[in-house]
Amino acid sequence: MEIVDWILNNIVMFLVIMTLLVFVHEMGHFLIARRCGVRVDTFSIGFGPEIYGWTGKQSGTRWRISALPLGGYVKFFGDADAASGPTDQSGLTPEERRGSFHAKSVWQRMAIVAGGPLANLLFAVIALMVLFMIVGRSYTPAVIGLVEPGGAAATAGLQPNDRIVAADGRSIDSFEDVLQTAQINPGISIPVTVQRGDRRIDVTIKPAVRDYVDRFGTSHRLGELGIFSLNALPIIGSVDAGTPADKAGLKPGDRIVSVNGKDIVSFMALRDIIVASPEKTLSVAVERQGQPLTLQAVPARVTATQPDGAKKEIGQLGFKNAVVSEHQRLGPLSAMRHAGEQVVFMTQTIFTVIKQIVLGLRPANEIGGPLRIAKVSGEATQIGWEAVVMLVIGLSVTLGVFNLLPVPMLDGGHLMFYLFEAVRGRPLSLRTQEYALRFGLALVLCLVVFATWNDLVLLKVTELVGKIGQ
Repeated sequence: MEIVDWILNNIVMFLVIMTLLVFVHEMGHFLIARRCGVRVDTFSIGFGPEIYGWTGKQSGTRWRISALPLGGYVKFFGDADAASGPTDQSGLTPEERRGSFHAKSVWQRMAIVAGGPLANLLFAVIALMVLFMIVGRSYTPAVIGLVEPGGAAATAGLQPNDRIVAADGRSIDSFEDVLQTAQINPGISIPVTVQRGDRRIDVTIKPAVRDYVDRFGTSHRLGELGIFSLNALPIIGSVDAGTPADKAGLKPGDRIVSVNGKDIVSFMALRDIIVASPEKTLSVAVERQGQPLTLQAVPARVTATQPDGAKKEIGQLGFKNAVVSEHQRLGPLSAMRHAGEQVVFMTQTIFTVIKQIVLGLRPANEIGGPLRIAKVSGEATQIGWEAVVMLVIGLSVTLGVFNLLPVPMLDGGHLMFYLFEAVRGRPLSLRTQEYALRFGLALVLCLVVFATWNDLVLLKVTELVGKIGQ
């Protein structure tokens, strides 16, 4: 039963997501091709033998679902293959030439090729826009609550209550924007502008390098500023009725100053003391409406499940921290603007990460393939539909950006060929294009093999195979 659940949550969801994104991508090619008067012979989801299909009565296009569901293609009239290699155009009638992809102007061909990646990016904008309009946008104000002593921000002179308004040339609307900007610049100095009272202060900060393993087991190299939002402050937001916190007299809005004489600067530090003190009396000094107050609290002993599945007895008082968050359900124009900005930032982030991997600033094991995407798809399914939508948006942007890379066999490689043709006034020789496409195919296959190997290592399949062989 577990294997069936794993297949449904991972493989099936992965195939559903990839089919959707491939359909969007190829539909971008298809629609612009039809707009330019190009006849489309085949629209395929997947590669290999056809397992289901039909022929359009008016267009004559063969719509098909193929056996290998990892990708897809649109074959135009005049193509020799799915990679849009040209056939001999000399024997075509004038009417056939009008419907041939390779008889179109270089600018029309560039538009058709660019249509796929741009469709993925546009789809991401529309999906994010709809999400902002229906669900809304939750964010934390970009105000610094705590500054870690000795951290990157402290070294640059940032202080609590500073509001960050710009970072790395990007306008900042939320604390999440600050974290995102820092995370993609580990060890790289970035300009930051803060609002302190009625003054604006410009500083340069070099985020510290931190290697982080996420909940999916994927390793990431991130930049860390050493700052925390207002949500990190040791302020009580709510108290559960009948709990030790309620019995001790703690109330929402109380700021915890110290516990057993030890100063408390963050909610995490407060939590660590409580967790380590089941059934121990704690002397809690609080500040309530500007007035000091000392209370006695005894954390209850409860059994908690750790991330590794182990059971552990911990202390618990029964209150939550005060969350400073804003939520907006955006109108169409505002949703479009925020969605567009977010997709632009995601696109820039992908190019930045690629550059950092090439330069050795990031570990190459961050490159993942189909197995990792399947694993993340299953995890997103368990979290909820919003997580699935965000995953689809992220993958759509990634697919669009990846295909724009100037690598033969990808859309970006074809665009590079056509750009040379536009500049030179004539296309590259067929032999040159053929060698370039072979090189591009080899490069893409090597990348797929490398990404799959990373996935096998991440999922510990290599360890399992090694144990079986012993």
